[in-house]
Amino acid sequence: MSDYVVGIDIGGTKLATVVADKNGRILNKIRKPTQSDKGPEFAIQTLFEMIYQTIKDAELDKKDISGIGVSCGGPLDTQTGIVYSPPNLPGWDAFPLKDRLESEFHINTVIENDANASALAEYRFGGGKGYNIVLYMTMSTGIGGGIVINGEIYHGANDSAGEVGHQILLPNGPQCGCGKRGCLEALCSGPAIARRAKQAVENNPDSLILSIANDDINSIKSEHVLEAARHGDKIALKLIDVTAYYMGWGIANLVNIINPDIVLLGTIAIAAGDLLIDPICKTVEDLAMTRPAEIVTIKPAELGEKLGDMAAISLVV
Repeated sequence: MSDYVVGIDIGGTKLATVVADKNGRILNKIRKPTQSDKGPEFAIQTLFEMIYQTIKDAELDKKDISGIGVSCGGPLDTQTGIVYSPPNLPGWDAFPLKDRLESEFHINTVIENDANASALAEYRFGGGKGYNIVLYMTMSTGIGGGIVINGEIYHGANDSAGEVGHQILLPNGPQCGCGKRGCLEALCSGPAIARRAKQAVENNPDSLILSIANDDINSIKSEHVLEAARHGDKIALKLIDVTAYYMGWGIANLVNIINPDIVLLGTIAIAAGDLLIDPICKTVEDLAMTRPAEIVTIKPAELGEKLGDMAAISLVV
């Protein structure tokens, strides 16, 4: 058995390929724009070229590679390796990604939802090391998640488990991209934070948030809110508190249901640090049942910018 694997990270804006050893040490990597408007055939041909080049640049041969792991936005079928129209990949309608890669390289290939793969990477290489039940949650454009139980991704009956962002907290709340109202994602994602910030700044134009956004209310983003909060802006701090309350509420639900050892929060939570984590922990302590709340650890994910690479290779190392 070879000691080397290939990892592929497919996103709406970038494609990435890496070669790593069995310990997760990355030997070489290549990044290219996805150019998603050109469709899946352009992307797969680009990936073929990138994989061959990544292997070559690592001074290896195709025969040295024992597996290919692919982290990709869903929905997808992990058994067949078919990708079903991810929102950020137009034209990928029932695209047979696993078959195309295995036909080209004749190497066993594993396809996985990017949030699930990220959860597995944190379990194996990041903040989840040493824990048995790990819940990973993204907190960026959306709220995604992955559950790892004793080293295995929990997929559910048809690969739909881990949709933590689509638990409904406020049935009459803001519209979510999934079509429902009041989902955690519609309340705590980056765009949701920005939406509340714009509304708050309309009534409080002296807020530091607006000046950080160059006095353009329409350009306000969650990172502007975080920066203003770090400087003590009262409006920004209130927005953080509201976000932490909803996020803590959602996590408390999951703590009660899953009873994880650890909850790892990505992206916005990493950037915010204690500013967001501390009030989230307080809300979980207040709302979750006592026994699961006592055991759970809640903290930022650890892999940071390496997550996409590690997510892909964690599927096959």
